[in-house]
Amino acid sequence: MNPKQGLRARKKDETRRLILKSAQSLFRKEGFTATTLEDIAAKAGVHKQTVLRYFNSKEQIALAFRQIALHHFEKGLLDPNRQVSVLQYWRDFIETSATEVARRGDIVRYSKLVDSEPALTAASLKIQLQYEDLLAAALSREAGRDPEDDLYAKLLAAFLIDGNFTVARMVLASNRLDRYVSMALQMVDFAIHKFPSRAEFEKLQRTRPAGRRKTA
Repeated sequence: MNPKQGLRARKKDETRRLILKSAQSLFRKEGFTATTLEDIAAKAGVHKQTVLRYFNSKEQIALAFRQIALHHFEKGLLDPNRQVSVLQYWRDFIETSATEVARRGDIVRYSKLVDSEPALTAASLKIQLQYEDLLAAALSREAGRDPEDDLYAKLLAAFLIDGNFTVARMVLASNRLDRYVSMALQMVDFAIHKFPSRAEFEKLQRTRPAGRRKTA
């Protein structure tokens, strides 16, 4: 790599981290709604346009770490050299992610931030749906099915994504962050070992009773 290019990349990373750190500090102190892009720029010591070169909106700044996680998930999932099944890949990803969340301990603060602003709630849900779509498409490809017409893959992906969300909510409600990793993995293992197989699901579709016939 050209030394100048390497230095430029490091400076960009440093600026991005500084903007995120400044924004998170302001969100905690002033609240998401009250914090402006101008405030974030001033605290980071950069111009507002510099902030906008890195992030399109406050919502993108607030959810940056989830976008980064989504990017890493997609990159690994689509890696042609991936050696494990889609379900095992998801399990490994959940274990790593849940362990990191539990270590940082910031899920409570993040949840309060998201719940404080409808725009953030909507943006967070959009990210969740992106995970679901990526996982469903990968399950379909693995089975040699058309992702657009594979109900089984969509249902399994929804179970896994929404199940993880439910576990996170339970952990928050009980204030037992130390249980997050084990509960998240229990949910994934249930899907791996207990969720109906594709063959069982398709058999059910073929054998489901016809609608009740009308009588005279």
